Amino acid sequence: MATKRVNITVDPILLDEFYKYAAKKRIKFSTWINVKMQEFIEEEQMIEELKQKRS
Repeated sequence: MATKRVNITVDPILLDEFYKYAAKKRIKFSTWINVKMQEFIEEEQMIEELKQKRS
């Protein structure tokens, strides 16, 4: 799969806290972001489907 590099702004305190916990589980920031983005997309698609069924 091709990847696209993007710049994001993250609160440094939150990022440090994330790394503190993620390191224990060997989770990379970009991997976590990708998973959360996919979860968000799936939730939004389900919401759209529900709205279409109601109409």
